[in-house]
Amino acid sequence: MDAIMDRLAGGFTGTDWWLILIWSLFGALIMRRVSQLPVVVGLAFVADTITPFFLNVATGVPSDFAFDLMLERLDGRGGLVLLARIFVYFLFIGMAFAARGRFGRR
Repeated sequence: MDAIMDRLAGGFTGTDWWLILIWSLFGALIMRRVSQLPVVVGLAFVADTITPFFLNVATGVPSDFAFDLMLERLDGRGGLVLLARIFVYFLFIGMAFAARGRFGRR
């Protein structure tokens, strides 16, 4: 169990958490119904996947190397981290959507 927790803890950097937070808030804002949650999570995950490519290209990294870095971010950490990332997106977007419904009507 400790090996799994170590792998999960090492799979998320500070930049990852910021991207998850930003794309989760954006996803919760564009949702209209709870039934749209799986689609919004998929879109947020895709946006989270390709954002580092554009960040690296904007800072002067050649595009082929930036593409390799983008894929390494997902491949190098294993499938457990990918599943955890999708679960975190479901959790964050669902909570933000519920909070928007609760406090947005006032």
